[in-house]
Amino acid sequence: MSLEVNKHVQRIRRYQPFDADASEMIYEQQADSTQTLFTVATLAYLQAAIERPTTKTIVLTGDAGHGKTSLCASLLAELRSDAESVTTEAARKAVFRDLLDAGDASRPIGETYAGRPLYIIRDLSELNVRIGAETLVELLDPPDEGVAIICANEGQLRKCVAEDDTGRAKILVTTLAAGITRGQVSDPDGLVTVINLNYQSVAADSRSGGLIQWVLRQWTMQQRWKACETCDARNVCPILANRNELSDPTRGPQRRTAIRDVFAAAERTGAVVTTRQALSVTSYMLTGGLSCADVHAKYKRSHTDTSWQAPHMYHQALFGDRLTQQQRHRVATFLALRKLDPGKVSRRQVDDRLDPDAAGDFPPSDASSYLQKVRTNREVQRQAEQLRGLYTFLRRADFFNCDDNEDRFARMGLLAGDDFISIEDGNRDPADTRVRDGFLKGLEAVQGIYRAGRNPDFLILDPAFLTHHARAAVISRRETSKDIEVVDQVTQWQRESQTNVTPEMQDAVEWLNRAIYIRIPAVSPGHDAVSVEADLLRFEMLTRWAAGLRSEVQHEAEIRGLSASLARLTDSSDNVKEIQVLVGNVMRKLMIDIGDKIRSVRA
Repeated sequence: MSLEVNKHVQRIRRYQPFDADASEMIYEQQADSTQTLFTVATLAYLQAAIERPTTKTIVLTGDAGHGKTSLCASLLAELRSDAESVTTEAARKAVFRDLLDAGDASRPIGETYAGRPLYIIRDLSELNVRIGAETLVELLDPPDEGVAIICANEGQLRKCVAEDDTGRAKILVTTLAAGITRGQVSDPDGLVTVINLNYQSVAADSRSGGLIQWVLRQWTMQQRWKACETCDARNVCPILANRNELSDPTRGPQRRTAIRDVFAAAERTGAVVTTRQALSVTSYMLTGGLSCADVHAKYKRSHTDTSWQAPHMYHQALFGDRLTQQQRHRVATFLALRKLDPGKVSRRQVDDRLDPDAAGDFPPSDASSYLQKVRTNREVQRQAEQLRGLYTFLRRADFFNCDDNEDRFARMGLLAGDDFISIEDGNRDPADTRVRDGFLKGLEAVQGIYRAGRNPDFLILDPAFLTHHARAAVISRRETSKDIEVVDQVTQWQRESQTNVTPEMQDAVEWLNRAIYIRIPAVSPGHDAVSVEADLLRFEMLTRWAAGLRSEVQHEAEIRGLSASLARLTDSSDNVKEIQVLVGNVMRKLMIDIGDKIRSVRA
């Protein structure tokens, strides 16, 4: 036998932007145009959309890296393979070339099943703003009754629309805004469709589990790792160990599910994880940041050394400890995942069962240092640092190996995670008001109100007198909790559109609910209810504030945003006869008597 180089590992490493061989990050730069692509829900939606007789323009927008160009390529490949009776692989090769040549909508690049010509703008950012504006107006009514697909990040799209003097392109931004407020991706006439891929999830709440689960299954398939079976370094290779642990028939599925749950939690905390970033993180996690040459070099120094592999195991590499801050910023998902690192969360019920002597085949090099005697302060500090690193390793490993996933959010430092998820459960008990009451109590804490117990009402302070340092506060409105509801994103869109129809956005993207809303009745009839949005991180913060945590300085910006939302609920009616005031935790009424005397009574 000899030292083998697995070409599959080389292929995976090219998804890492900080790797010298990176070339798979952008569709147009891929070395292999026939590679298998994940079939997202958006592809099926696009196939149906271009066949509607009314559809003229489709915009795919969102952050760079969502795979807008790849979607167009997959759509064209499907159309060509059906029309020309060629294999999908052959069609993809032709599409790859044509997108480079005609991806500026200069000519039709294909046609729909109904025979309508199909024009594609591969990337609106390749055009200057003035030409981009003119192109958008032209593609609102494509030649020969065709259909146009425009790939554009949101910033460039808004710039081009603002540059349009005719005002016709404004419908694109209007439709985009309707998708954000009501989840509808098409204009009322069905002429324009704008799909916001920032709602696309890499950890979709679907049977397939989304992109992350699919990639892990694809990259750990046995036939792709046959070269490693004859490699001399296989017994000390962390790359192969990662593959074996994630593909293990017994424990592999739960480990892959745990990885998907971490990505889903990151998206629910407000992070936008693009396809490109997800592939980068997964690539780095699986390889541990190593190449076959790196492993071979370590093996040549010592054939049996197992002290260096620990930082490269998948449950450690996922959080990017060995990356520089600059490298983490290049793949911002690492920053979002590090906020949810279970290795930094101390829980007694977890730490008590961790065994340093059962750290696996590749334990930390200093796993036994906690038994050594120390004599100086420097030795104490070094041992504390080693012990901290050891428990970080053990907590992470246990998180992905643990069969019980009920405590998973808490182990990521999110004590309110299970309550957040429960809101989208259609079978939950409507009489259970615990989450609603906690949400309202947190909003009261934002205003500086701390009342004991679960109260049947919600207090809104007058913003003119809002301060966290005053002993008394003027109450502008007192709302009965019975009329307040907490809903998920889909229900919120249905309430806003005043219909029970499923919002189009849920079918147009790989869907994951990322926000919940508390809906508070309007101040007066004829006005809309006021909705306060909370992602998982904001909901966690409100829950902790409701329990008594106070941190006005650290969360000053968050407090200002929430206070501005609550200000829309203040009662502007002129009621000078009676003013309600909260003094400490005691409700009092101030009433004006004869001679402009102010009398105070307990409310």
